[in-house]
Amino acid sequence: AHMDRAADGRRQAPLADVLGPLLQEAASANAGTELGRAYRNLLLVTAFQLSGRNIAQLVPEAAQWPRPRPLTLTLRGREDLAQHFMVSAALAAWAGEPLANAVGVGKEVDDARGGSGFSFADLAADRAGTRLGELVAGNPQRLAAAVGAGLSDAALLPSITGLPESMMTAEFQRRFGGIGAPAYQRMSDEIDRRIDALSLFR
Repeated sequence: AHMDRAADGRRQAPLADVLGPLLQEAASANAGTELGRAYRNLLLVTAFQLSGRNIAQLVPEAAQWPRPRPLTLTLRGREDLAQHFMVSAALAAWAGEPLANAVGVGKEVDDARGGSGFSFADLAADRAGTRLGELVAGNPQRLAAAVGAGLSDAALLPSITGLPESMMTAEFQRRFGGIGAPAYQRMSDEIDRRIDALSLFR
């Protein structure tokens, strides 16, 4: 995999360069109904790794596993998008879409109140991740075929060009009228249109 170093010296790699081989390995070791389960487990472990949480909270025996070397995964060059994508993918694979979508929007609203601001780019990563999780839950064979043909970051997340970011609550309300308002809905529909155009999710 192509490897760079982040500013803090940590190793850095595109998400697809790491996720692709992991999914391929899971597919070669599992068939039929086991494939979906193997993919689900893989998404969960990867999401935990990316979120900075310790998987041992979930799987106590993981405390005895060898510690992976710190690796920052990026999606379209950004660590935050990789995190949004993977956490949503794991949620959707395990719990179905409504929960993952609600978590994605809820996090963006929280960010608008104080954190990094509301970001439609983050929301796009949430939604694309949710679609990957749905694919794992509903049609893992289709994902296996796509992965076999080679996975790239551009195959996982559409372009985020023109998606507004870093909006605090007042600006978000002024420009988009809040969740569900017409201007918000237009941007939301644009995100869905871009994701629908990816061959993986057609």
